[in-house]
Amino acid sequence: MIPSQSFVENLILLLVTLGLTGVLVPMLFRLIDERKKQEQKEFDAELARQSQIIDAQVKLVEDLSGLLWEYQLLLIAVPYYRQFPKRNRYPIALNAYEERAGELLGRIRAEISKALRLTPPSLYRELKELYYNELLQLDLKVSELALGDDRGLDRAAEWQKLNRYAVQELAERVDTLIDRLATELDLKAKTFEEAAGT
Repeated sequence: MIPSQSFVENLILLLVTLGLTGVLVPMLFRLIDERKKQEQKEFDAELARQSQIIDAQVKLVEDLSGLLWEYQLLLIAVPYYRQFPKRNRYPIALNAYEERAGELLGRIRAEISKALRLTPPSLYRELKELYYNELLQLDLKVSELALGDDRGLDRAAEWQKLNRYAVQELAERVDTLIDRLATELDLKAKTFEEAAGT
């Protein structure tokens, strides 16, 4: 019995299909698998990058807040002790301020430079404004008032005003800015209600 031509054609087609399926399907699965591995590799790399950015943002907030408060405490000591001339702490506080303020202000500015790449532009601008419009102006004010003391000028009211500003307004400004920084970077702890989704 001689097979018909259509049977032979169908048999050849079946053998070719089986051959192609045996080669193409595994090759196709291999290509899909390689693509998935590449996508996973890219995802893992992006996840690691995001993790490093978050770590840098956390460090920025911690370092910046620490430096700002260190500067503020150094600053506050000068007008505070100026109020009590008999205790003789004013010259010590002023000397400590003059020795450390420049370095602290430089470190604060360096942290603000880091904010350029780790924060939204509006926060970077606000940090720069705090530095140039408030911190540097306060530094100049301390120098100006201390120079007046050296010349025997009585500027008690100005020293008190500086003390009030540093203790109240500057403290509030720094707290608000650090809070906003942490909020914008999503680094604040969630309240119980937020965590529960209510």
